[in-house]
Amino acid sequence: MDMKVAVIAVLLAAAVVAGAAFMLAGNGTSDNGVIVIDEEDSRISDTEIDTGEDSSAVNTGEFTIVFESGTENAWTETVSKGETTITFANLTADTSYSISGKLEGNIVIDAGDFDFELILNGVTISSSNNVPIYITGDGDVDITAKKDTTNYIYDNRDAVSDDDISAAVYSTCDLHIKGKGKLVIVSDNNNGIHSKDDLSVKNLTLYVTCVDNALKGNDSVKITSGNITLNSVSGDGIKTTSTDVSSKGVQRGTVTINSDDGNTSLTIRAYCDGIDAAFDVIIEETENNTVTVDIVAGVSASSTSTNVTGAAMPGGNPPGFSGPPGWGGNPGGGSWNQFGPDSEGNKNKADYSCKGIKADDAIIIRSGTVTIDSFDDCLHSNNENTMESGAIPAGNVEISGGTVTLNSKDDAVHADGSAIISGGAVKVTGSYEGLEGTSVSISGGSVSIVSTDDGINSTVTTGTGITVSGGSLYVYAGGDGLDSNSRTSYSGIKFLGGDVIIISTSGGNSSIDSEAGYTYTGGNVLAICPQGMTQEVTKADTWNEKAISKTMSLSKGSSVKVSVNGSTVISTTMPTSISNAFVVYLGSNSATLSTS
Repeated sequence: MDMKVAVIAVLLAAAVVAGAAFMLAGNGTSDNGVIVIDEEDSRISDTEIDTGEDSSAVNTGEFTIVFESGTENAWTETVSKGETTITFANLTADTSYSISGKLEGNIVIDAGDFDFELILNGVTISSSNNVPIYITGDGDVDITAKKDTTNYIYDNRDAVSDDDISAAVYSTCDLHIKGKGKLVIVSDNNNGIHSKDDLSVKNLTLYVTCVDNALKGNDSVKITSGNITLNSVSGDGIKTTSTDVSSKGVQRGTVTINSDDGNTSLTIRAYCDGIDAAFDVIIEETENNTVTVDIVAGVSASSTSTNVTGAAMPGGNPPGFSGPPGWGGNPGGGSWNQFGPDSEGNKNKADYSCKGIKADDAIIIRSGTVTIDSFDDCLHSNNENTMESGAIPAGNVEISGGTVTLNSKDDAVHADGSAIISGGAVKVTGSYEGLEGTSVSISGGSVSIVSTDDGINSTVTTGTGITVSGGSLYVYAGGDGLDSNSRTSYSGIKFLGGDVIIISTSGGNSSIDSEAGYTYTGGNVLAICPQGMTQEVTKADTWNEKAISKTMSLSKGSSVKVSVNGSTVISTTMPTSISNAFVVYLGSNSATLSTS
């Protein structure tokens, strides 16, 4: 007996003694528990046999599977169409295995009623015939990238329908992607990671590039830490689809991004929506850690290009990978129509949804750094769900903290419900309309808006449309600065406090426009627009007691200053020239208006 056969015989004897019968697919048969292996098997060599003391490690071909805990000998191996399928099944306890090396084929996990953990310990998994990792069961399954390792999963299949498991990693149960290593997922024609239940990500460096949705959890997607980069050539970055309430009272369909488990950095480059949630989207910094979200949806609003730009892969490209599939040509490989139908006067709209963050219920940003550059709306909340008791009203966009920078060819913020800003710094660097909602409320924080049409637009026709009660607001608009459609007397807009600067540059529009007048109670309001719409600005209920106006010639770069009793209370530098400007200050009728 030569050395190779001797080593195999020793390993087989150990396996039989332990009751762990296993088969090297396509090269042996089992007879009464005895495994016969063809000694001419070209896949077995002296270097491929693990002769270490750890008998739980099994090396077959170019990959090694190591039993970590739980149910031993819970895997089998088969070969079909030149690819190897590793199946984990028949568990009797919560179980963990690790895999390393190179697997040309796929992994199937049938966890049954137990939890299962697959540890990626420096492995490359690629398949052209099957979903690379398929998971089913009633418990939770973890895919863990081991610390100091880089792992690759390639889905090389042609496009398949959702019914045919369209994802590089597909799970019918709760799936947790985690670890302190790196995981790179490349799906040539399908989704990246898809769980039909809940999907969570924490700790690891994760890069997903795919044609369809990068992360999809039907019931929820939750990111609590890590460095995550998502590239989608013709789909969404993150997507949920369910809207019901579970038997445990948990609302499904929510996307949550926080820092419960460490700092979170999320970068999304998507042809369609950056985030598309069937219910809420919630972003906040927690546990004294940071959250950074950077989204480009559709074509960048700053770009004249018709191509989506992919985010760079951390640490360089994986072996055999030169760039995201489909990048550099028409996104998605189909026809490309940059401009859709004229809607509300805005011609710069795509004929598909390419919003930064879209939620069918509400968007809540409590803290963190959020940057969105989108061809469609940056933040868009629909009013499509019935509000549950105690829930945030449907259709709201609420920002209470953090730094939010928005650039859009359409609305920076569009709320089917209310747009509510109570804190943080909101910077709209470019938009068609800055903030739009049935009602818009600013009670704190710092808000600056640049828009080609209205800076703030309220669509409600009765009651109060726009309320400014605190913080600071700067509007530089090509249309109306503040525009309320309410026809309730002196209720369309209410100035209750805060510092407000409004500059409208269009002769056919006004800095303050309300159908039936507005109310001024407190704060400093400096409003500037060309002559011609002055009757709109003067419709304040306390105009004679609290307002002063003046016609001025203002050049770009000049300063407009308001002084009361010799002290400057508010001022601004002109971003453009208005030769015949109507300048209004609300706060005191004894104020002095000057320019230099």
